[in-house]
Amino acid sequence: MGVRIRPASLQDGIAVLSLLEGVGYYPEPIGFAETYRRTLHDRNFILRIAESDDGRIVGMASLAMRYQLGVGGIVASLDELAILPGPHAKSADRKLRRETVGQARKLGAVRIVQHANEGTPSPRPAARLGSGAGNPAPVPRGLTPRTDAAPPPHRHRAPATAAA
Repeated sequence: MGVRIRPASLQDGIAVLSLLEGVGYYPEPIGFAETYRRTLHDRNFILRIAESDDGRIVGMASLAMRYQLGVGGIVASLDELAILPGPHAKSADRKLRRETVGQARKLGAVRIVQHANEGTPSPRPAARLGSGAGNPAPVPRGLTPRTDAAPPPHRHRAPATAAA
C-alpha cells in the first residue's frame, strides 16, 4: 500500500480528528477545530498528512518552529506524530518525518528536535461522557482501558477505625 505526504488542508480537519481518536487521543472538538485552523495558517507550523492510495488519511505530523537565542537561529520541534496501525504505518512514519524535517531545514531551522508526542497527553480510552458518578461508560470496541492510571479519588471516605 502506497502512502503520499501532502500539506494538510481545512477540509482534512474532520479526518484528522478521527485519526487522532483512532490512535487514542480525544481532543475537545471545538478546541481542536480552533487550534487546527490556526495551525494551518501560522507560518511557524508545518502540518503534513499521510494519505493512502485509496484516499484515506492514515497519519499526520505537526512541527513547530521558533527562534532560540542559545542556538542563534530557528529550532524546529516535531511535536505530534499520529499514525494508524496497518501495513502503511512504517512507510507513513518514515515519509512524514522526512517531509516535515526537510521542510523545516528549507525554512532555515538550525536545530531539529524529533521527540514526537512528548507534550501530548498519553493515549486513553474514549471520554466517559454522561456516565454519572461511579458508572463509567463502556470502552468502545477495539480500545483497551489504561491500567496504569490511578483510580479517581473517593468523595466520601469513612474515617479509619483502629483494629481491635
